[in-house]
Amino acid sequence: MAIEKPSRLLTSKDLNVRPPPSVELPTTAIVERPPLPLTLPTFHWQDICHDYYDGYCRRGTDCPRPHTICHLQGMATSTEQAPRLSTKPNRLSLEPRLAHEGGPFDDDDCPARLFWLTPKHNNDHSEIGHIRILPTTDEILCQKRPFMPHKDAQNCTNERRGKARMLDVQFRHLRYDTLEPVIDACYHASQLLATTFKDPPSLDYEARQHTVRGTQYSLFSDVRLEDSRFETGGIHLRLSFACPARLRQKRMLSSGHFESGMLMALIGLDSENTLSTAFLMVEMCQSTLSMKPITGNHLRASVVASFVEPSDTNTLRQTLYGLKGLLNKEKFVIVEFPKVLVAGFYWILKHLQFLSSSNAEIAFSNLIAPSDATRVKSIAAPAYANCGSSPFDLSVLQRVDNLDGPSSLHIDPDYTVLGPARQQDIIENVCSTTTLDHGQATALCENLSRGLAFTQGPPGTGKTFLGVSLAKVILRHTPQKPILVACMTNHALDNFLGDLVKQGITKIARIGGGSKEEWMDKYTLPSIRKKFEKGERSLGQKTKTDRAYNAVQALWTQGTTWCDSLNTLTLTWAAVADHLKFKYPYAYSDFSRYETPSEQKVSDIRRGRSEAGAYAFEHWSTGRDLTDTEEFSRDAGSFFNKSTTEIQSADGSSDSGSSSSLDLSRNPPHIPVAYPYDDMGHNIWSMPMDVRAAWITRWKLELGASSPVDKLVEIQRRYLEAKRIKKELLDESDVKGLANQEVIGLTTTACAKYWPMLKLLDLETLICEEAGEVSEAQTITALLPSIKHAIFIGDPLQLRPQVNQPSLSVETTYGAKYRLDESLFERMVMPCASSEQPLPVSKLDLQRRMHPDVAQLLRATLYPYLKDHPSTSHLPVAGMAHRTFWLDHQEPEDAPNPLPAIGMLEREADRNTFLFNCLEREG
Repeated sequence: MAIEKPSRLLTSKDLNVRPPPSVELPTTAIVERPPLPLTLPTFHWQDICHDYYDGYCRRGTDCPRPHTICHLQGMATSTEQAPRLSTKPNRLSLEPRLAHEGGPFDDDDCPARLFWLTPKHNNDHSEIGHIRILPTTDEILCQKRPFMPHKDAQNCTNERRGKARMLDVQFRHLRYDTLEPVIDACYHASQLLATTFKDPPSLDYEARQHTVRGTQYSLFSDVRLEDSRFETGGIHLRLSFACPARLRQKRMLSSGHFESGMLMALIGLDSENTLSTAFLMVEMCQSTLSMKPITGNHLRASVVASFVEPSDTNTLRQTLYGLKGLLNKEKFVIVEFPKVLVAGFYWILKHLQFLSSSNAEIAFSNLIAPSDATRVKSIAAPAYANCGSSPFDLSVLQRVDNLDGPSSLHIDPDYTVLGPARQQDIIENVCSTTTLDHGQATALCENLSRGLAFTQGPPGTGKTFLGVSLAKVILRHTPQKPILVACMTNHALDNFLGDLVKQGITKIARIGGGSKEEWMDKYTLPSIRKKFEKGERSLGQKTKTDRAYNAVQALWTQGTTWCDSLNTLTLTWAAVADHLKFKYPYAYSDFSRYETPSEQKVSDIRRGRSEAGAYAFEHWSTGRDLTDTEEFSRDAGSFFNKSTTEIQSADGSSDSGSSSSLDLSRNPPHIPVAYPYDDMGHNIWSMPMDVRAAWITRWKLELGASSPVDKLVEIQRRYLEAKRIKKELLDESDVKGLANQEVIGLTTTACAKYWPMLKLLDLETLICEEAGEVSEAQTITALLPSIKHAIFIGDPLQLRPQVNQPSLSVETTYGAKYRLDESLFERMVMPCASSEQPLPVSKLDLQRRMHPDVAQLLRATLYPYLKDHPSTSHLPVAGMAHRTFWLDHQEPEDAPNPLPAIGMLEREADRNTFLFNCLEREG
């Protein structure tokens, strides 16, 4: 379909690159590449060998069911993707992607309209459970305004209310805030790929780019696939690219490019003007020095990356087809997004989808997402403390110098319904016997008597100290249930858990990586797993876990073999074995007849048989035969030692049952009796080399070039399913070890990732630190269905959640309808909507950090109730006449960065450095 010529081409100012001498417009529209048709044979799930599907079959060639790698029917797995909508394809324009007039969104706050309006692109689903988290190519090419629901529901006319609407809003808000810059950068990079980078680039170019909307990214051209490998996360690709001069040698490694865990995109454009986009996660970067043994020069660097959504088989196939040149001629570029961490958004969005599609419960949903406009004004005591249980025992908080005082210090769960005089007596008693000040004591009592509790604390008022005190009291009251501690950052989590350890609470577990503290190693989940794994599992549980381990290992072995087949230009045994078995059974028998599997070690006989066949096929394809028994045995032994990998069982013991031995006494290496298995009447070992080469070429043509790709992708799909089963069994085992802990700590992102395991623990208490900085979407992931007591400690007047779209902040006029940086804490205690009543909040009022003169700035602006502890009256600062100064200047920010995300001013930094040095000299 022809397209109209745009009114003008993108200029160098628009694209931030120097255009070539002449730029030709494509004669056809550039659109998303359609899905690839299936090429593997199709079998029904009930007709195949289930053992082979799981990774290995002990019966090997004696199994009557097919061992073919195939497409399955009649089996639903967790790796299936939601279908794309059938829509008119969007096309790439060479005009700049400008901001929409009148706002970036479709302002009709009614998701129901998506049911009857034509979708804007093939990922424009009305149900968030069907939306692909990473944008499709058609979504990237779409320039229509996306749908974005308002934060408040009072003006909404659609039927969604309560929890369903809250999940829909949070998913769409977080996805837009994270991925709109990604879409903008990919669109701009596609324009460059279609114009400026259409021809092979020069040896040097500028990787840093920016769009008209101000999105910054890096683009690397002339991308090639060096090799593929099968790692624990599935298929990894090593992609090399033309390295700009400023990043060559070791400079790439210290440049901040391609940091581990960051998001990147691989965009391809073929000769038919179809566009493909694959999103990958950076695993590691290799400099031009590391790549020199492969490339022979210092001009190319590489990045090893894995697919963000490895279960998207169509994207995997399209990417590998394009990189291997199996389709039309295609050129690729890598788009790197600065500081877009995959773990920072992916697991949160996946969990919101799960909550929406499964209708799973969320704790306190009647308070945070009521189905009508009215909200409960009073909050009851925690359910576990409101059923005739004993009062909270505060004796664990008594001061050391007061241990001889009253041994009984208790708080009833009905504290909030007591009269003011009675409450004041309790607070004075707490203050006199513990180290808590008046504000902390009041907050402690109120937090213990509210199921959903909020505490606001200005800087230096002891928020973490209050959280630790609450944990000690709750553990004394309900020692049989661990407390869930969730923080926004790894640093805050380590600090909180460290304070607990100092207070004698050492039975803690930290889930997830990210900690930089060495002392935390013994509290991590793997360390706890080692302690409780042995001796705790029944024989049946151990057998199931070992079988799951072996299935994952066996499929990993298959994946590694198929990656080797994909990397090499020669035909491998893995690629041809099935083909020979069904079409040339005599040849298959002759390649696999010289080995006998061990009868004692049968955990993965099929892999051992494959290795023996692989050696025989390799021996044959290089022109050798079986006349030299000694050479054959020596080479075979070397081959097996090189390729055999031990399988680790769940208890850490090794199982070398995957090995297989060559029994030359049983099958002597003489030329077998000739039998005609082909039209030439030759047997395989009597063939001369030219005939063997002819047969190898014939088998390649019969298999087709796409066979290794399709089978590798299918093995990955099975591998992911086996890993899911293994993880479920590990979760069951880990729960037993975690249930014996007193505190379980993790970040809010880890809450989303490990939610299925946390749900099995049936936790009842949540303490969330830095709650004012945690986005609402992240907070929802910590509200497990079993939570009966949620305590949020923070201060929304200090730092709000960080967002990528400042125009949608609560502080802007237009953004007030969306408020992407409004935390659940702020929405509950300081609601913007006039129809919503604020929930009660406790306030800490005694600060121990700032001099009273400095604290006066906060009292005059945000905290009129703030008091100063006597310890804050510090001595005068030498060399300074006053406590506070204001520095004003009229100097512009530094160049040459045209669109800096954060303004840089070297002279201001120099002044601050000079001032710091002066104060340091003064002592």
